[in-house]
Amino acid sequence: MADQIEQELIQNSRIFYENYLPGAVTRLRNQSLAQVVGVGDKEDALEGLDRNQLIDAVRKFLFDWKSNGGSVDALFEEAAERNDFRVQAPSEIYVTPFPMVLRCSKCGALENHDKPKRAPELVLTSAQGRITGSGGNANIRCNRKGCHGLMHQVPYVVVHRCGHITAITVPPAARGHIALGLRANTGMYRQNMFFDMTTDENVSGATTDLCPTCSVNSANSGKNFPPLQKGTPVGGGDAFFPQVLQFVALSKTPGQLVSSVQCELARLAEGGGLTGRAKDLAEGVAFGLLGCIDSLALQSQLLQILEGGTATPEELGQIHAEREKLEQDIVKLEALIAAGTDLGSILDISKEKLSKLISKSGASEGTFLAVRHFIDRDDVLLELIKQRRTMEAVLLRHDVGRQGLQPSIDATVDPTIRASRTQDWRDVQDMFGVQDIAHIPDLKVVLSAVGFTREKREPERSPDEVPVKLNPFEDRVRSSAKGKAVLYALSAQTEALWIKLDSLKVLNWCVHSAGWETPPPEALASRAAAQAYLLKNSPILTQPPGQAAELTKALGAQIAAPFHLLHTISHTLMLTARRHSGYDSQTLTEYILPMDLSFLIYVTSVQNYTAGGLLTLFQHYLRRWFDDASLHAYNCAFDPICSDVGSACPGCIQISRGCETFNVGVSRSYLHGGYADKGQSLWIPKGFWQA
Repeated sequence: MADQIEQELIQNSRIFYENYLPGAVTRLRNQSLAQVVGVGDKEDALEGLDRNQLIDAVRKFLFDWKSNGGSVDALFEEAAERNDFRVQAPSEIYVTPFPMVLRCSKCGALENHDKPKRAPELVLTSAQGRITGSGGNANIRCNRKGCHGLMHQVPYVVVHRCGHITAITVPPAARGHIALGLRANTGMYRQNMFFDMTTDENVSGATTDLCPTCSVNSANSGKNFPPLQKGTPVGGGDAFFPQVLQFVALSKTPGQLVSSVQCELARLAEGGGLTGRAKDLAEGVAFGLLGCIDSLALQSQLLQILEGGTATPEELGQIHAEREKLEQDIVKLEALIAAGTDLGSILDISKEKLSKLISKSGASEGTFLAVRHFIDRDDVLLELIKQRRTMEAVLLRHDVGRQGLQPSIDATVDPTIRASRTQDWRDVQDMFGVQDIAHIPDLKVVLSAVGFTREKREPERSPDEVPVKLNPFEDRVRSSAKGKAVLYALSAQTEALWIKLDSLKVLNWCVHSAGWETPPPEALASRAAAQAYLLKNSPILTQPPGQAAELTKALGAQIAAPFHLLHTISHTLMLTARRHSGYDSQTLTEYILPMDLSFLIYVTSVQNYTAGGLLTLFQHYLRRWFDDASLHAYNCAFDPICSDVGSACPGCIQISRGCETFNVGVSRSYLHGGYADKGQSLWIPKGFWQA
């Protein structure tokens, strides 16, 4: 039977999001059912993929998964600890027939239903020997006397959220019958009925047993979990949920810088406290995050701090004298340039000399001490630099071909179009609280399938339930992959929009609509000061999005409001982009940078994809896009029910896949007012987008 399956062509993107990775059960084009048992490796597709960045992203995914209530297979834990993942790019997919429980379409007789201990290879060989015909006419005939009907696989599997899977199980009431048949129903699993073929009497409906794996674990742990398995049709969606992550990849130099900073922080953890070189690095990253220094210049200085040694007291005195003189020269050069003198090249050389001079002084020199005017707390600086996304928000600015909206408008040749775009941009800034929007034509994205779950996609659970388990892919074809935690990954270049909110408007909204206390006047003196105040007073902004659910519970919806506002805007824009770009919400993915009050919306693709749909939106339909997003978030087809439970449901702003918090916290109320959570603990009197 296995050699009767013809080759099929599958799009790369479907491999990651549908039933095509090891552990999945899928229906093939010849209508036979099969389980994926292995995936070929296309090594050249991994060229340019930074393994360190991928492993860092996977570790963060595993941490977030457990933080949200899910469990993780021990193989993942060991692989993450030893950095022992096997990374492959999927190509050929190998399958084997499953389930091998057969039913006659004419008389209903069952085969292979009561032989759980029989080797699957023997069952497969026996069925293969009975195949008659070839190609599309290949079939297996019923061997019941006088019938000769055609045998088909029973299209049901029994699964549990721990990852256990079997073919349809025979209920205890039907196990004593020698000749057993099944009255098949193509609807729900429990609507199927077993009957005795000798008497034609129904003996039992289709039921499921307790999960054998969870029953053992429950007995050993002394916990009273309800480990009941679930019967589901093949292709019904409950038998296999691939867990996929996507992340923005930096190029080689900034990627190595991030890794070096993480290593420096690991050494810091042993000594405790924000001191030495790590202190300078944290201050520098925060300085760049607040927009006080160009990201390219920051990268250069951070690298020099990492490479710099420790100077003696005598050397430090000489360095200080040279540095003071050089800084005075730079001030004079900048004044002359402002007056019209062409001394730009000399200024660049002087700044480079100053940067090298600073690096000679070694650690704790206070290179970025000015950031203390905005953030004077070590705990905030430490949390910021610990997060990879903080450095991504800073370094990505020069690592891609980023074009801001104002430069794009200035480059518009037609004066009428330029005037129209200028007015639209002013309206978007004033009405929707946006500071900047940029188009990125060359965003580097990595797509990776980490593992899979059964029965449920999301990790959240109630305390008395069996946790949803993240299972590793098991490749039973390639011997080199046995016993390894396999990651399937592909990298691509795609287009994106980078949208940043105005920190001053966000802070004012928090005060007037989210119940925050009035900040001191200096916090409203500039956007950098407002952003720093938000970071200090809303810890959820200094953490990755995967921690949003737990932090919201700990901090309360009021303190978490800036993050959920940002996230809600991301959803509304994704859900309304199709009209103006051609990309629907299934084609777009979000990447939230909470510490920057910004997010990326990019095209989900596993191939280089720069069709320009987002560029068209960016250049011609920006105001209309935001108007559509605001209207979309105004009400829901399921109101008033939706509004009574937090103003968020699949009918309005929740998205089916790709959400970084599994839709936790988003609410239309942040934009147009109302209760922002199910518990109705936060009332928003005026939404961020209300006139």
